[in-house]
Amino acid sequence: MKKIGSYIHHTWYYFCALISILITLPALLIFARPGAKYSIFFEIGKVWSWIYLLLMGVLPRPKKYSLQHKGPYVLAANHSSDIDIPLTFLASPSPVVFMGKAELLKLPLFGYFFKQTSIAVDRSSFRGRKQALLDADQRIKDGYSVCIYPEGGIPSQKHLVGPFKAGAFKLAVDNHVPIVLMSIYQSKFRLGDWGEPSSLGPVDTAVIGEFWPNPKAKNPVQDLSDRCYLALAKDLKNWGHEGKVALPLNE
Repeated sequence: MKKIGSYIHHTWYYFCALISILITLPALLIFARPGAKYSIFFEIGKVWSWIYLLLMGVLPRPKKYSLQHKGPYVLAANHSSDIDIPLTFLASPSPVVFMGKAELLKLPLFGYFFKQTSIAVDRSSFRGRKQALLDADQRIKDGYSVCIYPEGGIPSQKHLVGPFKAGAFKLAVDNHVPIVLMSIYQSKFRLGDWGEPSSLGPVDTAVIGEFWPNPKAKNPVQDLSDRCYLALAKDLKNWGHEGKVALPLNE
């Protein structure tokens, strides 16, 4: 019975995504076009996020955060549910360009706006992954911040945090910008994997810090990745989440 409820909730997820896009469609079409100001599109994306999440029965509770760094950065967050993108829209301390799986391009309407405003990565192809990082690198150099979910996808719900891919941290090291690390709580309980229990209720999000590359480290990319992984895993565990980890927390 729980699995049937999960399948119904996931079907409702696609319906809510479509309805919320249709409501904001005129503004999205204007500000998703090439040459439009991305910061305005991002604000419209926040409106879409509120509509979509409330239709889903999810109450977003983003915690405010004031950035110390005033330039571009890489926003990294745990990824445990398909509702993480709208949650990130609302919790990000400033506009970010999203990097996401190429499969999102196939979604009706959403795929069009994703193609126009975001960075699609074909995770099945080395060339596709490399090109996505090159595109993200250029966005950073153009002054935009980039959001990457470093787990590279949604891990099994048995994980507290899945193993990190190197891309987000290499991007930060190569451009000498910080990782702005964000925790997304409860989302996997609101909309878990297909067949997993789902529920209605709040989802809290919080930026937990700015992590700079250490150029003196033996391997700056791995050092930055490990520091961010441990900080994120410990924060989620302190919140009350449980699951497997890729690095010992030493608590």
